[in-house]
Amino acid sequence: MLRPNFPTQFIPRVFFLLLLLAFVSCQTLDPHYKIQENLTLSIEAYNFEFESKALKSSARFVHPSIRSHYMAKSLEITQRVTFFEATNIETKFFKNDVPAVLTLEGPEEGFTRAIVTIRYQVAVLPRTKLKTLLVEQEWVLHQGQWVVIPDLKTLLE
Repeated sequence: MLRPNFPTQFIPRVFFLLLLLAFVSCQTLDPHYKIQENLTLSIEAYNFEFESKALKSSARFVHPSIRSHYMAKSLEITQRVTFFEATNIETKFFKNDVPAVLTLEGPEEGFTRAIVTIRYQVAVLPRTKLKTLLVEQEWVLHQGQWVVIPDLKTLLE
């Protein structure tokens, strides 16, 4: 019985694995990929801090032009709103205020705005009844950083 030649099977597999690793690492160096990854991380961090009522630290993700208004409303959010669940429903990407083309890799290069739709289950005092709200967060690329323009009045109504 013939035994398979171990080195002839092993070397192509190792070469293929190294080639795959090189391709994946090159993908993570792509600036477009980094912009998309930074948006995802910013959305997750902001919403975690916002829903945890750490509004002072979540303010770093708020657009500078409305940050003072956000901080003024933060006490009311902290005192009146209780979050029970939050689900990211949809994210729309825009390039020059036109919907960006989506591919398997994500939105087309050069997008600078995103609208994230989140479904919240909240209770807002003085009511104690649980209600479901759809809230849109507008995210814009501002000086290389993703910042949000939140809609707080929808949560407080």
